[in-house]
Amino acid sequence: MSKQGPSVDQYTKLKNDLTRLILRKKEIDSKLAELEDTIYEKETDYFNESTYGNIVKGFDNFAKNSSGGSNKRRLVITDEDHIFSMSLATFVKTLQKKQGTVSSTTDLDDYEDSVEPANGNAGKDASAATLARKKKA
Repeated sequence: MSKQGPSVDQYTKLKNDLTRLILRKKEIDSKLAELEDTIYEKETDYFNESTYGNIVKGFDNFAKNSSGGSNKRRLVITDEDHIFSMSLATFVKTLQKKQGTVSSTTDLDDYEDSVEPANGNAGKDASAATLARKKKA
């Protein structure tokens, strides 16, 4: 009795499912990018509205400028001050692409995580597996 491979109908169904899931992932990625941009904008608004200091830079200007509003010194805000935005790996990657600072080396997204099965050697634990990074085809 020979074992038959997947039918054309199964292949078509899997292909359609994969296409649907890829489109869903793109939609979710787009929503994530929008949320990350919103977080960055809210941080920027916070920095611009807080003339006497902020949670990141401190409130040194609050004590120094208590005598009047004419001597306000604006704090210099850098990307490093955006502690919430810069903690998002996908946002940092997107920002680097926008600024053109992404290195020309291979991107980690070009690799996939895989587990190599144990060879069953006598000197090694049979249940131990080694994590490896394999280049995606």
